[in-house]
Amino acid sequence: MKRSGISVSVLVLLVLLGSSLAVYAADKDLVMKADSIKWEDGPIKGTHVAKLWGDWTKGGEYGVLVRFDAGLMNSMHMHTQTLRIYVIKGTFVHQSEGGVEEKAGPGSYVMQVGGGHHISGCAAGADCEFFMMSEDKFDMTPIPPKGRGMRSEGWRPGHPSLPPSLS
Repeated sequence: MKRSGISVSVLVLLVLLGSSLAVYAADKDLVMKADSIKWEDGPIKGTHVAKLWGDWTKGGEYGVLVRFDAGLMNSMHMHTQTLRIYVIKGTFVHQSEGGVEEKAGPGSYVMQVGGGHHISGCAAGADCEFFMMSEDKFDMTPIPPKGRGMRSEGWRPGHPSLPPSLS
């Protein structure tokens, strides 16, 4: 079996598992074909998000597909909630504070623990696409380099700097 077939199988399993845990109860099966999935610009330039279930900007459990433009790297930051990530395409880059840079290709799983500081993004050369789920709304708080004062305000749902479609 081709590696992409394995990746799709695992993604389907994650979507089914997450859907069974979703806050709302589904009363019938759901099939979302690739051409019907709606992509929107994400909260940071070079990011794109497609909602599968829940609302990642409001609260409660959610599952989304995320695309990062090739070479997009997010400096040291943290998320309040633990994020579970399954890489579909490209090379996802992750480095915990004080750790070594890890490169995760298609079929890889990454868990970013809530409150943990890390750098993450997409390696140059090809866009990245991944499935991400969490128990509550997405946020991202930048962590300034040591000795540079208080933490700056991070992105959160409803942040005034967001495009109207995402607030």
